[in-house]
Amino acid sequence: MPRSSRPSKRRGCWLLALCFPLAIQAAIPDDFAYRYALTTDGSSAAWRVELSPAIYAVSPPAHGLRDVIVVNAQGRQVPFGPLPPTAPRAQTFTLKTVLLPLPSNDPGHNDSVRIQRNSDGAIVIEQPSTSAIAARPGQWLLDAGRPVNLARIEITVAALAGDARFHLSAQASNDLQHWNTRSEENEIVSVRRGTEAFAQRSIILDIGTPARYYRLSLRDGDHAPWDSTQTPSVELHGNTVDTNASEAARQWLDAPTPVASTATDGTDYDYTLPAALPLEAARITLAGSNTLASYRLLDHDGTSDQLLAAGTAVQIGTSADAAAPVTFTLARTQHLRLHTDTPLAQPPTLHVAWRPDVFVFLAEGAGPYSLLAGSHAARRGDYPLQAALDRIRPTDAGAGWQLPQAALGPPVVAAGPAALLAPKPPFDWTRLLLWLVLAGGALAVVAMAWSLLRPSPRDGEKH
Repeated sequence: MPRSSRPSKRRGCWLLALCFPLAIQAAIPDDFAYRYALTTDGSSAAWRVELSPAIYAVSPPAHGLRDVIVVNAQGRQVPFGPLPPTAPRAQTFTLKTVLLPLPSNDPGHNDSVRIQRNSDGAIVIEQPSTSAIAARPGQWLLDAGRPVNLARIEITVAALAGDARFHLSAQASNDLQHWNTRSEENEIVSVRRGTEAFAQRSIILDIGTPARYYRLSLRDGDHAPWDSTQTPSVELHGNTVDTNASEAARQWLDAPTPVASTATDGTDYDYTLPAALPLEAARITLAGSNTLASYRLLDHDGTSDQLLAAGTAVQIGTSADAAAPVTFTLARTQHLRLHTDTPLAQPPTLHVAWRPDVFVFLAEGAGPYSLLAGSHAARRGDYPLQAALDRIRPTDAGAGWQLPQAALGPPVVAAGPAALLAPKPPFDWTRLLLWLVLAGGALAVVAMAWSLLRPSPRDGEKH
């Protein structure tokens, strides 16, 4: 072989070696149906992505969203997966607020007094103008502004200006209706003698479920140094625990007009959503006026319906007041059936609440980045993203810290719907070869039998 041909062959091998990984990377989009551009403003080591209905529409529920990946500008797959749930983080909570006097020691049995919340959740105490608050109330309410774990309620020095001795217990609630005890008979003491003073102003509470509202109650026979016109100030000390930083906000969707059908025990209304979405709540609104119906909301995706929620829908008058939502265990479904026990003049309106899955990817390689979704064969691997996020999260990050969010663009066809279909099985040449061998063997047997049964020329001569 001439030597001059060797460099050209070596050069060809190097070019083949360089092109081989590029061919592999170029094949990645061919495995997925659609591409979605990701907009990443600013710089970050990692980004969060909230999936859109378009992605749920091309990723079958059976795939568990594992046919969704992110690639960089070079077409290489980057570490990507579900955002790990945020571990509960306790944050110190302090607040200075006031005690609101209650009309009686047992407001739950006073029909003339109403204790409720306004649109912001603040406490509102309503009572008739003819009713007067007791000169020395026995209970006080306070609003922490948000659910918190209170460890201590401190009565301020200004609220205990003179001598006093009494006992207070503490209860907690989130709805001003149901209360649970957090502390029993804390002794409050304030004594002044000239320049000397002694005070015990702390109410120690047991830590339990976070609560927004707290109630202080006097022991029977005790009297506090505050009358009904005073709102003594207190300081709240405790912590808050944030566990929802990794969750996306709930989104509401109006279900399309249903298809109605008569059932043996009522009427079925079948709704089809644009995709199989992770649903967690629903709101049923009846049409018309003065309408009432018992209902069952069913997951109609499988061969057998699964119950999601049941209840009674009521529409009084013609006002379009929003019905209270019913919540249920998270279920990814596209087809819903609303069964009513009684026929309705018009189909109910169904609103469903869903919460997008949140994913995260590391900014490996240069952008722009793209999300690929929908594949019959390709699946994403498991990446240890928690270890990376522990390094990325600032040490002084607050409870609500989150990664910056990458915005999803509209879908662009990659391999198209063909990527979602199972490939045709290759032609089985072994079966054809087997049949040919069998046919050939059969012909050989026939030929042998024919040669044995055919009379020979010698036999003819003898006759």
